Parts: sequence; structure tokens; C-alpha cells
Amino acid sequence: MGKVALFAVFGFTMVLGIILPNSYRNANEAYDNYTAYYKLTQAHDIAVSAANLAADSIFLRYDWRTGYNNVNFAGGKFSVVALDTAPSLGETWVKLLVTGEYEDSIQRVEIILAPGNFAQYGYYSNLEGSINWITGDTVWGRMHSQSKLNIIGSPVFMKKVTTKVGTNPKKSSAKFLGGFQSGVDLPLPANLTGVTSAATTGGRVYSAGDLWITLKGDSILWKTSATGTVTRTTISAYAPNGVIAVTNGSLHVQGTFSGQATLCATGTSPKGNIYIDDDVLYQNNPETDPSTSNMLGLVAQNNVIVSDNVANGTNCRIDAALFCLNGGLTAENYSRSVGPLPVLRGTLTLYGGLTQYQRGGVGTASGGSIATGYLKNYRYDNRLATKHPPSYPLTGKYQVISWLE
Repeated sequence: MGKVALFAVFGFTMVLGIILPNSYRNANEAYDNYTAYYKLTQAHDIAVSAANLAADSIFLRYDWRTGYNNVNFAGGKFSVVALDTAPSLGETWVKLLVTGEYEDSIQRVEIILAPGNFAQYGYYSNLEGSINWITGDTVWGRMHSQSKLNIIGSPVFMKKVTTKVGTNPKKSSAKFLGGFQSGVDLPLPANLTGVTSAATTGGRVYSAGDLWITLKGDSILWKTSATGTVTRTTISAYAPNGVIAVTNGSLHVQGTFSGQATLCATGTSPKGNIYIDDDVLYQNNPETDPSTSNMLGLVAQNNVIVSDNVANGTNCRIDAALFCLNGGLTAENYSRSVGPLPVLRGTLTLYGGLTQYQRGGVGTASGGSIATGYLKNYRYDNRLATKHPPSYPLTGKYQVISWLE
């Protein structure tokens, strides 16, 4: 028995001699792993906090590029470098290079911010006036208003809605499927200098009155009066950067378009309008071909007006992002109840986005039915959420387009 016990004790001791060092080593490795993970987590949290702080600085001050250098924070420190870049469309983008440090651990965040532009909005208004959003109304893209939204019933808003001063009533049955935020101040720009400057430096400026343009694929037919001589040229030759501005006049446009362009009209009313003389269409319909690169902006100092003519007597379609600085989208003589042209003009279809100072009329109703003018069918071009026509008006605020940790 004594020998058996002795062998048992000896064996047990050998087992402990093997197990205990491994246990201690595993425990030490676990502690080291935990410590390393903790420090990396702290460094990561410091970097993310600094990234948010820097991005917020740019949101508040468009020209902020000061950055931060070895700022003490949460037991560690951070640094931020803000760099201007210009990847496309002649715009100034900003890259934020953020470093967070905690003891011997370092984590980095890289953010790209781009100038926001009004093409991102399916609907924008500065003044709502007496407009009511009612049951049956649907807005497909992002929406913003600088005034109160008047809600009756249960209109549906598919993307995020922001306003400066809320809704009326404050609580409603509206369906904000993308969320709702009040207190957001997003005013229209003071002028269209950004567009006209682009036309001056790399596009085309026409300042001798009105201009008539018919879009023909990647070419245009243009003339300087309704019955004037027509000249045909490619858009790339007429306006290399795709921006055409009629200053101190109005622009008449129609046709089928291929490429990327922005057409602008400026001037004091009755100038500064864009007239839609017939359908304005993309050569490749983005509704059925979302990969198409065709993109058109129509920018008016005053109104975008659907002309009262034979061509628009039965339906009218506009494929474009519309911007009206001092006016809105409207139809010429929309309340006309007599005359040789149709009183009921079918449906006005807009496939793109609409930014306007104040909503314009395109038809009248009686007894709940259309009486004169057009029914409306406005649909958002989802491509405008990430792309926009050349030199389209900017919001004056940056937005985050990539965040890499």
C-alpha cells in the first residue's frame, strides 16, 4: 500500500507540475489579451469621438480646416488633419485623417465629406403657403421645408423629412417612414453665382435675350428666337463642362437628352424663367435603366413653366432635377377654362427632384376632381441621392459620404 500511495503522490505531483505552469501561462496570456483589447477599444473610441467632433466643426463652419493636434481626451489624446480634395465636378471635398491614441495603442479613422446639393431632395420648399399634404399624397425622396407642413389625414413620406418649424398640427397621422426632424435650417442660396460662374469658366453664357434649345441626344439645336435660324452642335463643343446659362433672359427647352448638363436662366421677372415647350426626356429612361448616366438639371432664377401649347395639350413629362430660386414649378394658364387648346391637359410627370421657393399651380380642382390643367405625378430619381447634374446649386453644408475605421 505504501508504494501505491507513493506512486500516486508522485504522479499527482507530476500532473500538477505540467498543468499549473500552463494555467499560469494561459492566465497571463488572457490578461495580456484583455489589456491589449481594452487599450485598442479606448483608442478606437477616442478616434471616433474626435471624428465626430471634427465633422461637426465642418457642419457648423463650412471653411473649417484648423484640425486638432495632440488634444488630451479620456486618458489618451487625438489629432485631426483636414485636407481639401477635388475629386470631381470641380467641387471641394474634405478628407479628415483622425488618430486616436491610448497608451501604446493607436487607431485611425478616415472620413470623406462632400458639399451637399439640392438635387438630393425629392421635394424642397421655402414657403408652403396654404398647401395641405393629404391622404393619398406620397413623396418618394428626401424632403425639406423652411416652413410648417400642413397635414390633413395620412400622407406618406418615404424618406427622411426635415423642417425648420415643424408641422401643423404638431401631432398628425402622417407616415414618416424615413423619420422626421424639426429645427433644421436649410435656406436657399442667395443667388445662382455658382452655376453662372461654371458657365462662364468652362461652359457657355448667352446674354443677348432668350434662347431656344431642342435636345437631340448628345447634341442641341439652338436658336435665338422662336422662328430664328437653327444651329446644331454637340453639347461638348457648345459647353464643354455641360453648363449653359442664359443671363438676363429666359430659356425654352424640349427634346431627348443624353449626357450630363445643367441649363440655367437668370434675370428679373419676367426674365429668368425656363419654359418646357414639349417633353424633356432622357434617351435612356432611368426608371427601366437605373445604370444610365444621363442627368439633367434645369435651374431658374424664377420659375420653371410648362408652356400652354399644342405639344403639351395632352400630358407632359420632365426628366430632370428642377431648381427655382424665387418661384416654382407651374403651368402657363393652368386655370384657363376656354379656348382652342384642351382645358384638361392630362398628367404632368416629373421624374427627378423639385426644389422651389414656393409651390406653383399646375391645375385646379372642383368637387374633388381635376377641373383645369394637369394632374400631378412626381417621382424621385433615386440616382440623385448620390449624384447630381454639373454645378447644381449647393446647400452650403457638407455631408459625410464615407467613413472608414
